Amino acid sequence: MGSNKVRMNKCILMMVVMCMAFMAPKMVAFAGGINGNEARVIAAASGTFTYEGKTYRAGASYINSLTSYLSGDDVDLTAAQADEAISMMYASIAEGVAQGYLYPVGEGATTEEGSTEEEPDGEWASSDDEEEDEEDSKKKDKDDKKEDATDAERKQQTENELNVWDAMSNPTENKKKLEARPEKKDASAAVELEPDAIVVTTKDQETISISKDKPIVSDSVVVVLTVIGGILLGVTVVCGIILFAKKCMSFKKAKGRKARPGHSKRRKIRRHTRGILTITTTIAMTGILILLGLYVSLFNYDAIMQNMQSSGYFRYAYSQYIAEQANAIAKQATDEGTVEEVPEIQTYDEYLFTIKQNSLKVLEGNMEVIIPDSNVAPYIYNLKTSFVEIFAKSGISLILTAVFGILLMVFMDQRRERGVKHTAVAILIASGVMAVLTVVMLVYKPYTFLYIEPDYLYLFLMECIKRCVTALTSITAFCVVLGMLIVGIYKTMCSK
Repeated sequence: MGSNKVRMNKCILMMVVMCMAFMAPKMVAFAGGINGNEARVIAAASGTFTYEGKTYRAGASYINSLTSYLSGDDVDLTAAQADEAISMMYASIAEGVAQGYLYPVGEGATTEEGSTEEEPDGEWASSDDEEEDEEDSKKKDKDDKKEDATDAERKQQTENELNVWDAMSNPTENKKKLEARPEKKDASAAVELEPDAIVVTTKDQETISISKDKPIVSDSVVVVLTVIGGILLGVTVVCGIILFAKKCMSFKKAKGRKARPGHSKRRKIRRHTRGILTITTTIAMTGILILLGLYVSLFNYDAIMQNMQSSGYFRYAYSQYIAEQANAIAKQATDEGTVEEVPEIQTYDEYLFTIKQNSLKVLEGNMEVIIPDSNVAPYIYNLKTSFVEIFAKSGISLILTAVFGILLMVFMDQRRERGVKHTAVAILIASGVMAVLTVVMLVYKPYTFLYIEPDYLYLFLMECIKRCVTALTSITAFCVVLGMLIVGIYKTMCSK
């Protein structure tokens, strides 16, 4: 009897839950703290705006701040609150421009497809003086109210309205780093990421397009580096042939101290060839050290993924993903009058896992994986491909030049310390060249004169350059220590 009663209560409870589920209003849920209404706000903020005849867009770091804010557990906008937030955003475009949240992306009122320049009621954003005065007045009244409000009132105000620019303006470490970025008009060159290429524009308005589907380093550069490596190796081989042909090589110490016939001529040949080999070895070692520094700093997968994370790219890509889904649903509702099938929306953690895996696949050479156009992984893979080609055609020649040069300098004379001395000189000169490059990067910082957009690309490249400078510094320090160690060996050999 008791079991039947328990079973009956469970059935009643299940019926109540099912009725509540069917009666509850339907909403497109964006998992991970973003609902459909908040997604509309992100979509609007991710679009373009017109102000005084110019087109503006919000910086990536500000979109990231807005997405993080709306993802909070204590923020759950209703449809009315989202509409009010979007209306406030369009009504205060001047504030967004003045505060630096919006940057110009083009001249004139013509905008990109899919822009969000129209207000929800279909009116164009205006920039009349009267409207600006009204906006300033509203802003001043609003600030006064906020200063006088109690904690409870502030909480209630946050629940009732959302100022998009205020949500975007939360200070973060990345935004502080972005303050060091020069203005586009003052920069020595502008680097901008487009859907299919990275476009570099100089002050002379000359443009260089770096395609994500083609090798970054041109064939002419590869040919020049290959020729240089070949010349260095060829000169070293010729020196070796001359030394062997003239019987200048000495692999074993002679028992007697009597000079062989032609000693003066051989000494002259050794002196000249040793000087040439010192030069070729120095150039070869400098090239090897530069290639080593670039490889260590640019092609470490863990470092690349960490830089993408710290630059805010994944958060920005998720914001774009949410905006695309919201726009797609809005378009479907406009075309068909209703949303019949809602696409499955990934949470941020799910999206983060997917995009990280896809980025790693692209870095490994799988270019068929679908990733956002804003992802830098294809460019890094193309750069690595060019690097591998340069190393195969020139790097190996440099290594052989350095090895053969050192062996010839050491064994061309019974006085081994002479070869050791010139080897130390070559290493120390190469270290000096590396030190000069490192000092220029640390002190002069030529990369800080570049205007790089979007925000995450600037932060990503700055972190890559910082890592490159660190690698060059470490390699330079190691070579200096190695050179001084060989000098110590030379002095020890001389004292015997």
